[in-house]
Amino acid sequence: MGAYDIVGDVHGYADKLEGLLKALGYKDHDGTFRRAGSQVIFVGDLIDRGPQQVDTVNLVRSMVDAGTAQIVMGNHEFNAISYATENPDRPGDFMRSHEGEKGQTHQQDHKEFLEEFRFGSARHREVLSWFRTMPLWLSLDEIRIVHACWHEPSLHALRQALAASNGLSDEFIIEASTKGSGAHGLIETTLKGPELHLSDYGAPPFRDKGMRLRYDARIRWWDDRATTLREVAEIQLGALGEDMEPYPQLSRTPCDKSEALRYDDAVPVYFGHYWRSGAPTLAGTRTICVDYSAGSKAESLVAYRYEGSGDLSDENFVAFPG
Repeated sequence: MGAYDIVGDVHGYADKLEGLLKALGYKDHDGTFRRAGSQVIFVGDLIDRGPQQVDTVNLVRSMVDAGTAQIVMGNHEFNAISYATENPDRPGDFMRSHEGEKGQTHQQDHKEFLEEFRFGSARHREVLSWFRTMPLWLSLDEIRIVHACWHEPSLHALRQALAASNGLSDEFIIEASTKGSGAHGLIETTLKGPELHLSDYGAPPFRDKGMRLRYDARIRWWDDRATTLREVAEIQLGALGEDMEPYPQLSRTPCDKSEALRYDDAVPVYFGHYWRSGAPTLAGTRTICVDYSAGSKAESLVAYRYEGSGDLSDENFVAFPG
């Protein structure tokens, strides 16, 4: 086995991706980036936010087609599919609704993507077909890759659901986009990450990076030392509260929400999704997050180079800009 370079959420910043690939030693040969003995693995979320949606998709797709890269689906690819899948219970609408206040929010979420992939166009339909070919997770030799959470019971159930629906069919997308369904819960865990209700601990809601109020916080399933609410709940640094004041530090109330989700396997797992900040560092003993907020213009795109089963190290992270 050669090296694997696991690349974080690109979010439409093709220039950052090209710069990172060059920093990793890849060169453009015959229209795609290659490096002898190495393969890139993308953790999903190629789209939305950034100004180079088509260029990003084309660059990554050329690598996947040439065998110099692999990819797993992110929640933004899944949401794009759902946004274009008709809702059988609401004629004229879609599983990720286009109507009302929610529709306005969803339109804003996909604004940059839809500006370059006009909704319903041949190019839009074709790229969604490609998204449907993306696996939801990968287990390769000595590593595992997933967008948001590696939870073996959820992945086992997803295998069964996908087999029953013949893959990412409209039937599966409809069920997985319907709150309360079994498939919806599995997709939420795997592509968006498990959450806890802050109100269960007497904690107030917070505003996310889009200033929307969030009443649930993501669970730090990757942290094998987390035992209190402050350690278990993932809330981004600098978050604001409902009153637009700095969000208060969470209490040290005992919290067991991560126990059933905790990753304790010896095989390292790589993931994105969580908009981490600061100098890249290992998330846990065998858990490595490669998303360091590249969807923000000023932040870096990050990769981790895996070259064998030796000890994991912060020194294996590469960022562009560095």
